[in-house]
Amino acid sequence: MKLAKTIIIAAIAAMAFAAVPVMAKSSEAAEISALTDKKPSKKAKAEIRDAHFHVHLHCANCVKKVQENIAFEKGVKDLKVSLEDQTVDIKYDASKTSEEALKAAIEALGYPVAEPGEEAAHHHHE
Repeated sequence: MKLAKTIIIAAIAAMAFAAVPVMAKSSEAAEISALTDKKPSKKAKAEIRDAHFHVHLHCANCVKKVQENIAFEKGVKDLKVSLEDQTVDIKYDASKTSEEALKAAIEALGYPVAEPGEEAAHHHHE
């Protein structure tokens, strides 16, 4: 009988000690969960603007060159390049780029951009 009491007391003590780390872990998990469950801060809403450029595009390769390069400029959301109309229309996030930066990017490809009311200067292939 004395042996049975000793075994029961040892079992109760073992369970009590085993429960302490579990309780500590669950409270730590609750703290971590509380830290990670916070809603992300709201980012400033993107201000989408349109830019319209008159650019002399000589051929389909010119169109392709503009499309392949300007589409990947920071902030560009949509791009339409028209060989027929000689235009580049861009929808962009004004918090990430500007009309001036987009114009400079087109000109860096070797295509002069006309000011409103002017005709675009001709671009010649090298």
